[in-house]
Amino acid sequence: MEYMIGMDSGGTKTEAIAYTLKGKELARCQTGFGNLLMDKEKGLSNIEEAITILFDRLGERNCQSVVIGLAGLDSGNFKKELDTYFSRYQPLIVFINDAWLSYYALVKEKDGCLVISGTGSIFIGKYHEETARVGGWGNILGDEGSGYWIAKRMIHHLLLQEDTNKNYCYLSKKLINTLQAKTVFDVVHYFYTHEKDEIAELAKIVAESANLGDEVSIEILKEAGYVLAKQAKLLISKLGFNKEVTIGITGSVLKKNSIVYHAFFENLVQHPLKITFIKDLESNTIGGYYYYKNNILRNEEC
Repeated sequence: MEYMIGMDSGGTKTEAIAYTLKGKELARCQTGFGNLLMDKEKGLSNIEEAITILFDRLGERNCQSVVIGLAGLDSGNFKKELDTYFSRYQPLIVFINDAWLSYYALVKEKDGCLVISGTGSIFIGKYHEETARVGGWGNILGDEGSGYWIAKRMIHHLLLQEDTNKNYCYLSKKLINTLQAKTVFDVVHYFYTHEKDEIAELAKIVAESANLGDEVSIEILKEAGYVLAKQAKLLISKLGFNKEVTIGITGSVLKKNSIVYHAFFENLVQHPLKITFIKDLESNTIGGYYYYKNNILRNEEC
């Protein structure tokens, strides 16, 4: 039976699922991380192991294509090297940005937009074969409305209280206690000496405080939702949608925090366009199938 493989390869694991050419799951496997920025040799080995497992089960000759959504693909400039490395396999192996894998997993065959807000944030979309992005410029230049952005806003609030000689509020005290900081300088030192994913984890302090009714925390989360909606509107305008648009939503901040999501939703539904939101997803690997169907199979038929 002919099949294709969709693969989601990130900083934690590589998930690969074989699908029939009609999108029915045939087999799946999971190996280690694939982000080459972490460890190129190990990442390549984990990706190759996943491909080999499914080829052994279903036959390499029966595979029409492998579509791999890879974290760090663009920032690491790995595409040319990967194309050469995997050219020895018979099926066409295609690497795409993991954000586009999520786009096809959620929006599928439609034109639309994808909003991702987790550790960072990015907004991508497609309309009449034209693609565009907004944001996604990293934690220093962007990542508006992300977990990192929320944590940074919390720290900014603490520093403002320090600069204006105001008593620390509940959220600031909770941040200081969580980090076991003795002074505000310890908080600043933590910020500048830890990785962005560790800083983004501090957003949980804001979420926990908001759940307890802390007004400062609630306002920070609402602001995150408004900022995400503003960026989404920029993308909608950039692509030229004028009647309706489908928006896929993913990432822990939007999917797990109801305050952020409701602020995002309420701001966007005021838009004159008809907007359909999609956020339910079983596996990003199905994005590989829809990418194959829309960009590879369609070209072959033409």
